[in-house]
Order: sequence, then structure tokens, then C-alpha cells
Amino acid sequence: MTQTTIEQLQALEAEIKHTLYTLIDLELNESYQEMTAHFAKLLAKVQAAHLIDYKLNVLVDPQAYGTETCILLESLLEAKNRPNKRHQLLTHRIILKIWLRKNRHFLNDLLPQMF
Repeated sequence: MTQTTIEQLQALEAEIKHTLYTLIDLELNESYQEMTAHFAKLLAKVQAAHLIDYKLNVLVDPQAYGTETCILLESLLEAKNRPNKRHQLLTHRIILKIWLRKNRHFLNDLLPQMF
């Protein structure tokens, strides 16, 4: 396993932030399939950086990373720790809902406009 460099982590943080805003736009347009595709690509990049494994287990301390990376990793942890209704599989949609709710820009600016 190779060590992820600071530059790679900074690039990942920027990618997470960019993807978050893309996903917020897609959520507003109700483009759920496209949201899932973008989110799956992002999770693959997070896995390639050795922050999560293929089962979406978080392998690092989220607090040691940038704001958006930390929020994403905490969202994964929260989604995995939620009690499953009828043994539901952990889906991108569940993780995405938690992640969006943890983002201040989404909560303060965009969510109120949706209602």
C-alpha cells in the first residue's frame, strides 16, 4: 500500500468539494441517476487514496483531514452505524443524504429554497 501525499490529499479535498456542489445542483434538478454516478466515482477516488476500503469502512481518523473530506468520512461512518430497516443495503443514496445534510451551504442556502 502506498502512502498518499499531501498534494494528493489536497487534490482529493478539492475534488470532494467540487463533487459536493455538483451533487447539490443535481439534487435540485432531481437527476438522481447522475448523482449516483458522480458519487460512485468520488468514492472510488477516496478508496484509491486508502481512506476507505471496498466495503466503505473508514480506515483513518476523519478529524485528521480537510473539512470536506472529514464530513464525507463522518457521513460514511454515520450511515454504516444507522440501524438498517429490513436489512437494507448501504446505498450511495443513504450516504449522500447524510453528507448533504452535514454540509452548511446545502442546509442554510439551498434546502430552504426547495420548500
